[in-house]
Parts: sequence; structure tokens; C-alpha cells
Amino acid sequence: MTKLESIDYTLEYPYTRSTGPVWGPFLTGLRDGKILGARIGNKIYCPPLEFDPETAAAAEPDLVEVGPGGTVSGWTWVTKPTTKHPFDHPFAFALIVLDGADTAMAHAIDAKTEAAMRTGMRVSAQFRDERVGAVTDVYFVPEADAVDQEIAAGDEPVAITIHSIGVDISEPLSPHRVRFAEGLRNGKIIGQKSPTSGLVYVPGRGYDNMERVRMDESCDVEVADVGTVVAYTTISPIQYHGQTETEPYIRCSILLDGADQPLGGIDIRDMTPEEFRTGMRLKCVWRPPEERDYSDLDNRGGGLTEGVYERWEPTGEPDVDFESIKEHTW
Repeated sequence: MTKLESIDYTLEYPYTRSTGPVWGPFLTGLRDGKILGARIGNKIYCPPLEFDPETAAAAEPDLVEVGPGGTVSGWTWVTKPTTKHPFDHPFAFALIVLDGADTAMAHAIDAKTEAAMRTGMRVSAQFRDERVGAVTDVYFVPEADAVDQEIAAGDEPVAITIHSIGVDISEPLSPHRVRFAEGLRNGKIIGQKSPTSGLVYVPGRGYDNMERVRMDESCDVEVADVGTVVAYTTISPIQYHGQTETEPYIRCSILLDGADQPLGGIDIRDMTPEEFRTGMRLKCVWRPPEERDYSDLDNRGGGLTEGVYERWEPTGEPDVDFESIKEHTW
């Protein structure tokens, strides 16, 4: 289970905004192969600003072309790029004072090696073959590596900009979560029994938050993969950017035999709300071991995901009386 020693995932959402009278021309310029700065007072700022940074007063800047060459005033080397970086190989982020500008622009330099970078070096802008009116339409290279480009201007000014904002996150998986995942791999559901109250929690959290005591591996217990529905709701997916769900489905909580805490977040897709009910008895039908997917497992709770089971099916046993499970409903 070494692949579960850490969790790697991306937190991402789309960001859409109008560009306005300053950034609109700036992004349009990048799409069309030129870099614009803003003349405010006696200085030219690049990237352009909508205000005077010395007085904080609103400005109506005079936009002028700067670059494409510039001088590096500071830099850092990125050894391991993420999916959100502009290159899939090592590169530099640098402060670049473009020719004709008085301030530095932070941007990426595609240098071949870290040894090729130095403060005071000359660089030149290069524009990507496919441009959309974004700051990523341009990047920089050492001046000796620059090539001539013919850039065709677009038809309309850039009025709206859309970006996918995200961050890649990696964190160690807690030991009790690793043991829980190992149980799932073997078709077992592992909970933890409080050494103080004797209550069994599924999945375990590494501590009993009611008694305020830690629970280690000695507290691990196996519970059944059969249980009773104690609560459920029907979910009708709202469509949004990145939404993959399209059809309504049931999400329920199941009190597994041998547990004192319901297992929540169980999705049921092959039964209708009309035939589903609290008190019914269900059994987990596991996916084959080689098909079980643990990628949704993290440290923030949750138990069984659809990556490890095919479905939950009725056992055929009589329903459990509501009075005996009412303390577990929500």
C-alpha cells in the first residue's frame, strides 16, 4: 500500500472576469504579439496599472509598447514544475525590466539550465503559437535563444478572461487511514474501538473526540460489511463547471453491524427512492481487488467510496424497527 502513503490531488475552480479599459488592451496586445506598459506620470509601468501607485489616485494611463527585450533583476529556479506552471520542465521565474519600462514584470524564462540564469542577463519575449488573450500567451528566453516570429492580430479585443485557478496538494496519509485502506483492499471494513467508552467508530479517526483519548493500532477492530440504513436523501445534481453527475441518486448512512457510528456518504444508484427506506438491511458488494480505487481517500473523513464497491444490495432480512436506530438518524 505504499501508493497510499501520501495523497495527491488538485483543488481547482474556474475564474471569469471582464478585463476593463487597461487589462483588456494589455491582454489583447499579448494575443497580438506585443507587450504594453502604462505611462503614469513620469514612469512606465509594466504590467500596466489602473491607478498611480505613488498617490493611489485613479489613472487614465497612456498605453505604450515595451520590450520585447528586457533585463533580469532577480530570479528563482523551479526544479519540479506542477501542472499549473507554464512548462513541464525546470524553468525560472524572474523579475524582468522590459526595455522602455521602469518597473519589473514577473514572468517565466525558459532557460535550458539553472546555470544559464543570472541577474543582469538579457532576455527576449516569445509568443506561443496558440494565444487566447492571457498572460501565459508570452514567455521569455535568453536573448541568444530568441527567434523571429510573425504574429497575426485577432479580430476582436479581449473583453473577458477565463482562467482555471488551482493548486496541487500533497499530504501524508495518516497511519490509521492507511490501515483503513489496507482493510478495504482485503474486503474488510476497519473501525476503531474507544479504550475509554468501548464505542466503535467507522472509520476511525485516530482519536475518540468524545472521550478525548488517542486510538492507535491496538484499537482497530473489524466490523461487518452488512448494516442498516439509518438515514438517506435523494440528490439531484446541480450542473456547474466540471460536474460529472447528471442523474439523481440516493446518498445514505448505514449503521454497520458491530459499529456504534453510522458510515455516511454511501451512494446508491440501482434503487429508486420509492423502494428505499430507513431500517432496510443492506450488504456491500465489493469490486474485485484489482479494480478497487482508493484515490478519493484522504484525511478529512469519509469511508467507503464507489471506487471500492460495486453496489449495496438488500439482504432480504426484515427491516429494523425505527425505535432501535433513531439515535443514529440525522
